[in-house]
This record gives sequence, structure tokens and C-alpha cells, in this order.
Amino acid sequence: MARPRALEQPLRRDVRLLGRLLGEVLVEQEGKALYDLEEEVRRLAIQRRRGPVAGRRAAAAELGEVLQRLPMERAEPVLRAFSVYFQLVNIAEQHHRIRRARTHAASASARPQRGSLEATLLSLKASGVPPQRVREALRHMRVTLTLTAHPTQAVRRTLLEKLYRISSLLEDRDRCQLTPRESADNLESLREEITTLWQTDELRRERPTVGDEVKNVLWYVEEVLAEQLSLTPELLEWAFEHAYGEPLGPVGTPVRVHSWVGGDMDGNPLVTPEVFADTLRAHRARGLRRLLRDLEELGGRLSQSERHARPSPELEESLARDAAELPEVERRQGPRTTGEPWRRKMRFMEERLQRALRYVTAQRAGEPLEMPAGAYRTPEALLGDMDLLARSLEEAKGAHAGLRRLRRMREQVCALGLSLVELEARVPAEDAVSAAASLDGGPPPSEGGARLLAVLARLKEAQAESGEPACRTLILSMASTSEDVLAAFRCVKHAGLWDATRGCATVDVVPLFEQLGALDAGPDVLRELFAHPEYRRHLDARGVQEVMVGYSDSGKEVGLLAASAALQRAQVTLTETAREAGVPLRLFHGRGESVARGGGPAQEAILALPPGAVAGGYKATEQGEALDHKYARPELARRTLELILGGVLLHTLDAQPRPPPEDESTFRAVFDTLAETGRREYRALVWEDPRFLELFTAATPVEEIASLPIGSRPSKRKAGGLETLRAIPWVFAWTQNRAILPGWYGVGSALEAYSLEPGGAERLKRMYREWPFFRSVIDNVTMVLAKSDMAIASRYAKLAPRSTRPLWRRIQQEHRRTRKQVKALTGELKLLDHNPRLQRSIALRNPYVDPMSFLQVELLMRKREGQTECDRPLLLTLNGIAAGMRNTG
Repeated sequence: MARPRALEQPLRRDVRLLGRLLGEVLVEQEGKALYDLEEEVRRLAIQRRRGPVAGRRAAAAELGEVLQRLPMERAEPVLRAFSVYFQLVNIAEQHHRIRRARTHAASASARPQRGSLEATLLSLKASGVPPQRVREALRHMRVTLTLTAHPTQAVRRTLLEKLYRISSLLEDRDRCQLTPRESADNLESLREEITTLWQTDELRRERPTVGDEVKNVLWYVEEVLAEQLSLTPELLEWAFEHAYGEPLGPVGTPVRVHSWVGGDMDGNPLVTPEVFADTLRAHRARGLRRLLRDLEELGGRLSQSERHARPSPELEESLARDAAELPEVERRQGPRTTGEPWRRKMRFMEERLQRALRYVTAQRAGEPLEMPAGAYRTPEALLGDMDLLARSLEEAKGAHAGLRRLRRMREQVCALGLSLVELEARVPAEDAVSAAASLDGGPPPSEGGARLLAVLARLKEAQAESGEPACRTLILSMASTSEDVLAAFRCVKHAGLWDATRGCATVDVVPLFEQLGALDAGPDVLRELFAHPEYRRHLDARGVQEVMVGYSDSGKEVGLLAASAALQRAQVTLTETAREAGVPLRLFHGRGESVARGGGPAQEAILALPPGAVAGGYKATEQGEALDHKYARPELARRTLELILGGVLLHTLDAQPRPPPEDESTFRAVFDTLAETGRREYRALVWEDPRFLELFTAATPVEEIASLPIGSRPSKRKAGGLETLRAIPWVFAWTQNRAILPGWYGVGSALEAYSLEPGGAERLKRMYREWPFFRSVIDNVTMVLAKSDMAIASRYAKLAPRSTRPLWRRIQQEHRRTRKQVKALTGELKLLDHNPRLQRSIALRNPYVDPMSFLQVELLMRKREGQTECDRPLLLTLNGIAAGMRNTG
């Protein structure tokens, strides 16, 4: 164990450094008394976790008393101190992940880092997969990441930039051999960033707008992902050559980035047709500006003179056409680029981008302007000019004089187009049904139906301006019948989103099967759609039927095990149905970050999917909460992309460990038995006990979450009780009170009941060893149990009426049962013994999360007693606990 601990020492050093600097800032900004109070709270929280066992209960009681006496004006700075600390710890942990990856990469003797592309390709070679099969798989692979919003992740852009600079300063301390003067300057810069972080309001004074959430999501694409996507082909080529000892050959980036933010109308009245249209233009404006910046930089490099590098006839002909089409650019730039044909070509390309940008800017400002002649309308037009440049450079022996950077920019355009992301639209299926009915002379459409028709009209305008890639996906949430899909298809056709030449719509209609009944009925829905003549012709022309499976509502409806079984079963049957009909199927995985919503390690989640469910294509949501710890730094984004691509490649080539089909069939039957037991236990608690709703609303901050300005979308789809509550606030509320009930309830009873059957315990252990799906489910439950704290959750439970106490005791008993059964199954003495790095990370965080939980209980009590001025401190606890716990929704 010495080696892992030695590897963690740099992380501890960074945490101590950042903590010390924050302490200095606290003394300077708030005074010694506040610092001493914060230190007392921290000391008691650590004693409660790590002190002598006999004194832990007393430390908890004293911590509660200290925070109970805390006046409201002191609550906010104490909470901010812990919240800022977590932001700094998160940065330190992110930096340490980068450090570990670099340590692996720098060591010539060490094996490649687990999950990396090099490790994946070496394992494929060891499994006997020939290089040509790998090449074919990579050339046909398509991975789509769809970014979504999250209520606690609409971080202000100014804070993202500060945190990014702190990360860069930590990196400088590691990578550079600093002189004493440089080291002192680095330390002072860190201190300045932490001070301005403290002095900056991390909370918006008003509920974030959809536009705020759009800007937040785009930051990760602009600052990190765009460059990483452009580098992906080089990463694949390097890893392939190291594994197989031969060149990979031409392979483009297989990754595409989409977004729901600004297009998700499911329960969000703020996504109006105007907001939808402006989001499309915001994507395009930011994308064009980035392309202009990159093109200008590339133009500075491609300074070849025709005296030393002969331009191809194709390039010269292109320049003549450009000069005729853009004479003002020729007059302005001609003399300055005489004799430099590549730079001259790029000046024309810049002008075409500028014209497209001027048009989009005018549209956003409401100014009437026709699309200027010569402007780039589609990515294909820009790619055509870039390919011409590339061919010309190769002919002029410029392969080592700018071609590599040109190819990187080309890959960026392939992945992102002229916009930064491709927007997707989502509406409730009932809106599509209402809108379609109104087209037949029926009743006027509902408010949602009218909005859908207006949005489709805006989408028609956007596609006319910039082609299909602006937005070409319409997702139907809560879809359950073929009539839902055909209604949306009819609305799309009515809006003029139709390609008469190909005989298909220019939008893919995607049913989202979320609840248990819809998941089970999904294959029948597909059969009916495939039998519909016009829709089938549309599919044949489009080339694929996309189906989204939701991991959220099914978990809330029937519990973790039954939802997992239904999702696995649905993916098997949907894949078989599409294969029988000869229709290519793309499964879209609607995962959240919490285990209850399908979250967990990326590569393990992909490898746990049933055979045939990937087939070279993988699409999944990336919850807004995940963006920070997956994509906040270039190295983190690269690692995330490698894990996803490696998982998709292994699954596509069926090269991951998997039990024989007959064993997997037996395992599925066993899991169905577990799922049914878990479903009964979960339903009996959540949906059948009349006291549950009272316990839930009182023992969690769910009502406060709904009233606080933490997201643009309401927490409920419509007025009503638990059935209308969205899955995110459902899981988020249980995470805030530290019980995290949706991630484990019913698992212990299911495992216990099956273990008591003859040979049951041994069969479960075999399933854990041999079946990736079952191992993934149990490992995720283990992580949730390790993060939960029922002692703190019990403090929340005391906020509920006494009549709910028996119900709470039942929850505690199931938690103990689940811990016992999971440890017996995995063979761990302590939870996460098999994952010591995560175990240490949780242990590092817990003492700093605990005071915020203690204080949240106190604030909830005061707010419910009618005390004023509790909202802002409460919001700080929500954000702080979310930052500390991760995987919150």
C-alpha cells in the first residue's frame, strides 16, 4: 500500500497549500474571529469522523451546538469558506488526475494507464483482433455527446475562468523548474486568484436564464473540447502505431457534440420559440468567432512564398474565382499577400466567415439583413476550401509546414461544424399529439402544441440559413406509442422540414422511452413504425432510427434494480427488433451523473451494455454537473474521450470479457428475480406508504430547492405531487440530506432474499466476477453507500413529524442490510476497499461536507419557523454539498 499512498502525497501537498492560502485570505478579508470559528467547526467535523471512537458522538453534538448558536450574519461567511474550499479541493483533485496520467505516459517501463486508448489497443492486439478490423471499426465509429443543463452547474463564466487560472498555476508548479523568484510570483498569483474568488459573488441574484445556461455549456466547448476533438485522430494514430507497429491510416475524429440547452422544452416554459432561435444563432456566432480566430492564427503560419513553394493550379484557379466573387477583399488584401498564395486564400476564407458572422449578429440584434453573397452557409463549403489548401500544401512539399495544423482545424469543423454544438429539441409527446390533431381541423393546439409548431417554423428558417446541422433531432419525452412518433413526424412535415428529393424529413424524430411500461413496449412501437409506409421510406432515406432510453424516471418509478433490468431488457429487444426489420438503430442513453439516473464510470457503463447495443455508435447525455470534473481541463477532457472511445471500440469488436451466452441468459433471469424483489420493496416504501411523501418533503430540502433560483427549469413538469417531480430534484434532494436513498433502496432486501436460496450466494458472487453489467450495478451501489451518512440523514429525519419515525427506521434497516449484503458479495471489509483512491477521496471530503449538512438542517428549521433571510445561506449549502458530494443528480 506504500506506493499508492506515495502517489497521493502530491495531492495532499496541493490541498494543504490551497487550504493555507484560503486561511490567509479568510483572516485578511473577514478577520481572525471568523477564521477561528471556521477552524473550530473544521476540527469538530474531523473529530466526528476520525477521532477516538468514544468521542465521536460528543464531537457531533458539540458541532451541532456550535452551528445552532451561529447568528445568521456569520452563517454565510462560514458556508462560503467551506464552499470555496471544495472548489479548491476539486481543482487539486483534477490536477492530480492529470498528474497521474502524465506519470503513466512519461514512464517508458510502466504499462499504459488503465482505460487509455493505448491500453485498449494493446488489449485488442493481445486478444487477437487483427489491425484491419480495428481500422474499419475506427473509420465507422460515431460517438455523440449531448450536453445538458443541471441546476447547480450554471456556474458564472467569470468563476470558471478564475478556477481555470488556478489550475494552470498548479500545473506550472509541477511542470516547470521555477526559480525562487518565479515560485514566489506563482504563489502570489494563486493568492490573488483565491482572494478575487472570495470577493466574487458565486450566486446569481436572480434565477439563471436559459441564456446563462447556454453560455455555461459553451464555455467547455470553446475553451477545452474544441481543441481536444481536433487532436483525437492524432491520439488514435499514435496509440494504434504503438500497439500494432504499423500506421493507422486516415481516420477522422469520431466524436460529435450536441446540446439540449436552449432546445429542451420539456417542462420549461422559458424555452420559447424566440429563445430557441436565439440559441441557434448564439451557437453559430460563437462558432464563427472561434473559427475566425483559428483561421487568422493559421494564416500567420502559412506564410509560404511562391518563390520557394509552388502553388498548385487548383489553388491558383480558386484564387481567381475568389477575386472575382470578392473584389473588395482582392483590392484590400491583394497587395499585402502578393506572392503568398496560401495566406491570400485564407484571407478570402476569413472574409466568408466574417460575412456569415455579420449576418448572424444582425439577426440576433433584430436587424433585417440578407445573407451576404459569398458567406459560408454550411460546413461543407468551408471544408471544401480547407481540403483544397491541404492538397496544395502536399503538392508543394508542405507536409511539415502547416499541414498538420490545417488538418487539426479541419477535424474541429467536422466535429463542430460552423456552430460550436448542434442543438437538439425536446418536447413532451403530448405536445406533438395536440399539435398534429390541430392540423386536421381539430381543436386548437395546447400551449405546448402551439409552441412546438412555432419552434418548428424557426427551425425551418435555421436550416434554410445554415443547413440541417443547425438542429436535426426532435426528442419526444414520455413517448409510449407509435402514434406519438407519427404525430411529431406529421408536424415536422407540415412545417416544411422535408427533402422532396430524398423523400424524407430533415429532422429525426426520436422517441424517449422513460417509464417501465414504455421501455417494455418499445419493441412493439418500433414494429408499428417500421410497418408504416411513409415513415419507413423516411427511415430508409435517413439511414437510422434513433431511440432514447431514459435512466431517470424509470428509477424514480420502480427503484434502481427494476429500472436497471428494464433498461437492459429494452436495449436487447430494441436491438433485435431493428435488426430483424433491417433498420439501423442508434440507442441514445439518457444518463445523469447520479447512480439512480444511470451514472457511473464511463467505460464500465459502456462495457456493461448488452451485445449489439453499440455496434460502432454510442450516444449519451453529459449532465451539466459532469462537465466540471470531466471537461474543465484539456487533459481531463482527453482522458474522458479516451475512456469513452476505448469502451465503444472494445464493445463494437466484442473484445471485452463477457460470459458465454447461455450463462448470460441465466444471469439475466437471476437479475430479473432480484429486480422484482427490489421493485416490491421500493414501491411499498415510496408509492404505497401514505406517510412517505410527508417524510420526503420534511426530511429533505426538496421544497426549498423548488423555490430557490438554482436553474431555469421548474422542478416539476406540472402541478401535482411526487409523480410530477422531476428525477433530478428527486435524486438531488436525497443527496443533500446524505441518505442518497434512490441509489440503493431495495438492493439489500433483493440480495438477502436471493442469497438464502440454495446456491444463491455463490451464484451472485459468480455473477459479480463474470458479468460486467451486474458488477457495474453493484460497484455503483457500493460507491453510493460509501458516500451516504445515515447519522447525518437522521438529523434531517427529525425535521419530519413523529408519525414518520417508523418509516425512517425502516429506511435505516434497509441501509444496514444493503451495506452488509454488498460487502458479503464483493468480499470487502470496508466499502470501496477495491477502489482505495475513491475511498480516500471520500474520506478527504467528508469532514468538510459535514458542517454544511449540519448547518443546512439548522437553516431549514429556521426557515420553516418563519425566520427571514435564510434563502441565500440555504443556497450556499445546496451548492456546497453538491460540490462536495458529486454525482448529485
